[in-house]
Amino acid sequence: MSLILLTNDDGVWAPGLLALKQAMQEVGEVIVLAPDHNWSAGGHTKTMHKPLRVHETRLADGSLALTTNGGPSDCVALAVLGVLPKRPELVVSGINPGANVAQDMTYSGTVAAAMEGLLSGLSAIAVSLAVTEDGAMNYPVAARFAATLARKLLASGRAGLLLNLNVPDLPWEHLSGVEITRLGQRVYQDVLVEREDPRGRRYYWIGGEPPTDMLEEGTDVAALAAQRVSVTPLQLDLTAYQALDELRDWQLRVG
Repeated sequence: MSLILLTNDDGVWAPGLLALKQAMQEVGEVIVLAPDHNWSAGGHTKTMHKPLRVHETRLADGSLALTTNGGPSDCVALAVLGVLPKRPELVVSGINPGANVAQDMTYSGTVAAAMEGLLSGLSAIAVSLAVTEDGAMNYPVAARFAATLARKLLASGRAGLLLNLNVPDLPWEHLSGVEITRLGQRVYQDVLVEREDPRGRRYYWIGGEPPTDMLEEGTDVAALAAQRVSVTPLQLDLTAYQALDELRDWQLRVG
């Protein structure tokens, strides 16, 4: 059976991780290695200046898992570099409570863990549930589709493919289908909140209203708005190719 590494950015005891583990057990051999606390919005953090420790723990269903003081990317690096008895064939990260779409890729610890798998030459899936304020937290629905996607990916024999999966927070029968998408755009509405502590010293929160999605056809945000599952293939090449010729025209010189 294929060895599947499960991790997340919400911590080893998060309900989304448990739902994902229970679904992935039908696909292959599963090992959980996840952070010992929440790393949401931590991005692609790599621990370089303190030791990493790995401990055994148990999930809510009594099954064994591994946990570390490192972040999501550290979990994958630890697994690939030798903490596990053998190298995994697939990394699955999630289930994140909230969509990871558009520019969220630069913040998401869920996606960062999957990217670490890609850097190691593995295929990976980042799984997110697009919950709303009054959402039902349909983790088993997202886990079920993630398992289906994992089977397809493993059967393809592809290595080095990263898929970003976002599932609407709906019962299975209410989903409107599946769409292969590109990244969309969100308009962030962050504001700086300034306050004073009891000693009169200023401190700040970065807050604001939820981002606004630009509902352009073919994008992940538009698919979710239409109650469709979104599957977006991602790559690590961030080169702005359309700007290369313009920069060459600048005729930059040394000296």
